[in-house]
Parts: sequence; structure tokens; C-alpha cells
Amino acid sequence: MMDLNFFAPYQGQKKEQHNKNIYVYSVAAFLSVAIVGSFAWNTGRIILLNNKIKDYNAKLEEQVVKEKLAIWEDISRKTDILSRYNEGLVDINNALDTRAVVSTELLNMISSCLPSQVTFNSISIDNKQISIQAVSSSRAAIGELENNLRKLENIQDVYIGGISGTESYTFDIKCVLKDVK
Repeated sequence: MMDLNFFAPYQGQKKEQHNKNIYVYSVAAFLSVAIVGSFAWNTGRIILLNNKIKDYNAKLEEQVVKEKLAIWEDISRKTDILSRYNEGLVDINNALDTRAVVSTELLNMISSCLPSQVTFNSISIDNKQISIQAVSSSRAAIGELENNLRKLENIQDVYIGGISGTESYTFDIKCVLKDVK
């Protein structure tokens, strides 16, 4: 005859509960191992890094490194000072470039305007004015010089003052320069 087991459906639930407990315990064990392993790994890394920090600090405290650091700080300070001087010199140079109204090129253009009968005795250069004392053998050469100077693009105005003499004429020329930027 065959036995009937009336508790069979309840035994399956017990197995399911047992399987569920195994699953929960295995997940908890895995997470615990992961957390403890991560903690151990990080603690080991922290200890190694602290040892490296101690080694580097010990190397930084050596006399040779301190001497090199002092030399580097001195060079760095001097470099900063030279950089500031360079900036100041660049500013001065730029300011001088803007003030350089009278140049070699302008003086060459003035000398190219000079007729053969005219010679310069002296040239005086101010900020925006050139004063020339000259001698000429004819009045026409003085007029030619004035006309040639007026044609130059850097000269704004030409004034010839006091012509004196009979055979050789001495005279003064004042040239007002344009602002060149």
C-alpha cells in the first residue's frame, strides 16, 4: 500500500526558506569579505604612502637638497627682479620709440635737399624743431633749400630768419617737425 504524506507541501516551503537563507548568508559573507578586503587594501596603501612620505621628507631634510633649494630660490628671486627690470626697459624703449621724431633717415633727407652752394655750420635739434645755421653763395640757393625742405613729408613748417652778408650769405633756418606716430 501506499503511504500518504499530508505534510509534503509544507516540507517544500521549508526547503525554499532554507535556500533563501543560504542565498542571504552567502551575499552577506561576500559583502563582508569585499568590505574587509577593501579596508585591508586601503590600509596597506596608506601605510606604504606614509612610508614614502617619510622617505621624501628625510631626503628634503638632507643638506645637499637644502643647498640646492637655496640656490634655486636665489636664482628665482634674481629672475623675478630681471623680469621686472626687463618690463621697465621695454616700457622705456617703447616711450623712446614714440619720441624719436628725429631719425637718421630724416637727417639724410635734409642733407639730400641741400643745394651745392649751401653749407651747414651747425645743426641744433630740439623736441620738435631743427635749427640750422648755414652759409650760401647765392640767395637763390637759400630759396631752393627752403622749397626743398617744405616738400619733405616729416617737416611741417620752414622759416628762414635773418639773411646777412653780401658775397656769402649767412642765415638761420628753423624747421618745425610733424608729430610722427
